[in-house]
Amino acid sequence: MDIRKRIARAGEYVSSTVDLARAGGTDRQIAAAVRDGRLIRLRRGWYADAMRWDAAKPEDRHLAALVAAKQSTERTGVFSHRSAATLLDLPVWSDWMVPSREKSSVEERGPVEAADPLTLHTTTQAPARGSFAPLHVRHRCALDRADVVEIEGFPCTSPERILFDLARTESFEIALACADAWLRRSARVGYEVDERAWESWRMRLLARAGEIPRGHGVVAVRVLAALADPRADSPLESVSRLRLLQLGFEVDPQFRVVSERGTLLHLDFRFRGLNVFGECDGKAKYLDPDLRGERSADEVFAEEKRRHDWVTGTTRMRGVRWGASDVLTAARLGRRLRSFGLTVPARPTLEFGSEAAEFLKRLL
Repeated sequence: MDIRKRIARAGEYVSSTVDLARAGGTDRQIAAAVRDGRLIRLRRGWYADAMRWDAAKPEDRHLAALVAAKQSTERTGVFSHRSAATLLDLPVWSDWMVPSREKSSVEERGPVEAADPLTLHTTTQAPARGSFAPLHVRHRCALDRADVVEIEGFPCTSPERILFDLARTESFEIALACADAWLRRSARVGYEVDERAWESWRMRLLARAGEIPRGHGVVAVRVLAALADPRADSPLESVSRLRLLQLGFEVDPQFRVVSERGTLLHLDFRFRGLNVFGECDGKAKYLDPDLRGERSADEVFAEEKRRHDWVTGTTRMRGVRWGASDVLTAARLGRRLRSFGLTVPARPTLEFGSEAAEFLKRLL
């Protein structure tokens, strides 16, 4: 579903105090509905039906909050960071991506509180004055004219600015998944990559980083420029590649193999120097009707097994598989790969330079 339709759908369950009053609700009844959990207060004077809210995905909840803010009297400015990424339909809300930046004193951190879909992010050059609504993070920063665009009537930061901001403020997993998704749209057609467009994007991002060489999060920006890859087909592939690089493997994404019908199959990863390929599968491949089409989950599973058998039989490569739960941390994926008999290198890859390797070493 495109972003215009999703914004319209989110707006369908956003109601103002005036709307509720027209339906017969009094101020006292509205307040009681909020206390009882039948209404969700999005902004002052704006609400969402709790049943529809609970059934919605986090990104659609955030769109509802954006719609409410736009229609209210709240001073917003230019939507940025996570809010702008949502308007651009980037995978900033993938709930299985652990928001962890650096290793702690334990091997794996416990559960991390998810971002609140009600919290909006904006950027403004002016200092904050007066009273502001809660659940609103305001970033103070000068924006060039090219940094501001409009999406379906919402003023927001440009795609390049969004990725620059995400690298500095969000987990690297989320920033990488979003950068890969944007490059997939802007530097790839089908399975063919526009190398010139990809390199141009990298140079522009590095130029931004060069403007604040010692700024907060600028190392993450430089590493993002090095690692982002339009060949990733999903956030799961993006994070899987990140974990493999952390573990010290060098991989070729979307490795091509001729199928039994003579067409091309695209394997998620080929491990360089090893006679091994890797595939990462989410549950959606088997359970999501939009991805299955007319096929049952059993039929999809059978097709995947036939595909796997064909690749192993014709290439003589070993195949290893993993899912989203296996890439929560590099250590977890390492244990998974060792269980298949793979030797996991002791340190992150140096393929992208020493700064990137040191950065990868600090991630979980």
